[in-house]
Formats: sequence, C-alpha cells, structure tokens
Amino acid sequence: MIPIWFVYALLTAVVYAGIALLAKVVSGTEIDDPITLTIYSCVPFYAVYVVAGLALEPTTISGIAVTDPTPVSAVLTALAFGVVSTVGYGIYYLGLVSGDVSRFVPALAIETIFVLALGFLLLEESFPAGVYGGVLLVVFGALFISYEHGGGSLRGTVGPSTIGVAVAAAAAFAVLNTGIKVLTTEFGTLEILFWISVGGLASVTAIAPFREGARFRPAVDSSDVLSWRLSRGTTLLVVGGLLNAVALLTFVRALETGPVSLATAITKLDVMLVFIGSLSLSKLTPQLLTEQFDPFTLFQKGTASVVILVGCVLIQFGSG
Repeated sequence: MIPIWFVYALLTAVVYAGIALLAKVVSGTEIDDPITLTIYSCVPFYAVYVVAGLALEPTTISGIAVTDPTPVSAVLTALAFGVVSTVGYGIYYLGLVSGDVSRFVPALAIETIFVLALGFLLLEESFPAGVYGGVLLVVFGALFISYEHGGGSLRGTVGPSTIGVAVAAAAAFAVLNTGIKVLTTEFGTLEILFWISVGGLASVTAIAPFREGARFRPAVDSSDVLSWRLSRGTTLLVVGGLLNAVALLTFVRALETGPVSLATAITKLDVMLVFIGSLSLSKLTPQLLTEQFDPFTLFQKGTASVVILVGCVLIQFGSG
C-alpha cells in the first residue's frame, strides 16, 4: 500500500511543476525582475495562511504563553524560517530568469543531498543503502543536466549560473524543509504555516523597495486609481502564489507523516513534468516559451530527467 506521505509529496511535485512553468512564461514575456517575481508570487500564499491562521486557529495563535519559553522560541524560529523562505524563492526566481526552466528546476534536485545531511545531523534519520544510491542518482542527474555544451560539440562546462544559483536555492529550501519538520513537534500544520508566513510577509516587505523600477515609478493620477488592474503577468503570478499555498500545505502534510529526506526527494518528480511541459510549450507555443532543445540538449535533458526519476523511485522502494 502506498503511504499517505508519498501521495502528498507527489501532489506537491505536480503543483510545483505547474508553478515553475507559469513563472517561466511570465518572466520570458513580461516580468524579468526576480524581486518583483518573488513579491507577486510569495505575498498571495503567505497571505492565505496568515488569514487562515487567524480565522481557524485564533485561540491557539493568540494564546502563545510568554511564560513558557518553548512556544516563544518556536515562534521566533518559525518567523526566521519565513525569512529563509523568501530568500529561497528570491534565488529560485533569479535562476528561472537567467536560464532554461528545464535545466534549472532539475538542477534543484541537489537539495536532496542537503536535506539528507540535515536530516541525519538534526533528526537522526538513517536509511538503507538503496536510498542513498537513489540520492546519488538524483545528484548525478542534476549535475548532468546543468552541463552546457558549446558550438555543437561535446565540449562544454557546467554553467555557473545554473549550478551556483541552484546550489544556493537548494540550500535555502533544504533549511526551510528541515525546519518545518522540526516545528511539527511544537505546532500543528496551520500554526507552522501561519508563523512562517508572518515572517515571510515581513521579509517581502523589506525587499519590496529594491524591485526594479520601484523608486522611479511615474506619478499615478488619482482618477486612474480605481481603474487600475493587475497585468496578465502579475495575475498569473498571483494564481501561482495561490497554487503554492496548496503545494505548501500538501508538503507539510507529507513531512508530518513521513521522513523529511524522502518526502523532499519525491517532490523532485516535478523535473520530469517540467521537462515535458517546457518541451511541449517550446514546440507548440514558442511565443510563450522558447528553450534550447537541439538533438544533444534534448537527449541530455531527457536522460538527466529520467535518471532523477529513477533515483526518486529507488528512494521510495528503499524506504519501504
């Protein structure tokens, strides 16, 4: 029987793949500033859990006793993880803007190695050799897909813009995911998401003045205020942010019922979905998304995605 945490993690992967493709389309057609992408994407899902927490858990949230140091320290920790979340998404959107989504998202699978290490060090998680073999395949696939050949030959380099940004984003998300797992011993799901979202909203507010063009916006006539509407790109980002709220909930559910290392690894199944989606969009609607898919690159991205997928399958069977 398939464990429930695996179902939650798989659903998270599906939603994450959709969000990545949506954000890449917007960044390629309308908004290419990582900070602006972070703001429009993060504010909606942070707001969802702040509102949900106040509406559904008002007594618990308002009743954190200052006389008990454990809840207070846990709240402060959750707020800090909210800041880490914003940093992670900021780096994530930088990677989406600067490279192919079908190359960058699979490279993020190296997050698994960070989570595995943190799970071992902080949570004392350990697994059979097959699990570690699966993790190695995931890491190998991530490195292979980051290799960019030049001039039609097999010579090339691992692009620093792909690997460097992916490592930074993966490290931030690994800290966040492990932190959420730790917080499940102190809070319920909604409480965790509430406090992380409060910290996230505070950090988004802090970076807002640095978004592209923010300090030099043209004056808006008061008569035009009521007629202002979100552009198509920002609307799509808001939709993506709301979908992210769903993904975060399913992921936390996976962490509550399963090991953090394995739950995180299963979410990496989104790489295959991103590969298929980006290839389809590039061929069918190049005006929305155009990525490199020459014969070598198609083989490279397809093979690396399959390697990562096999790694995730080994992780699942190894854990059983």
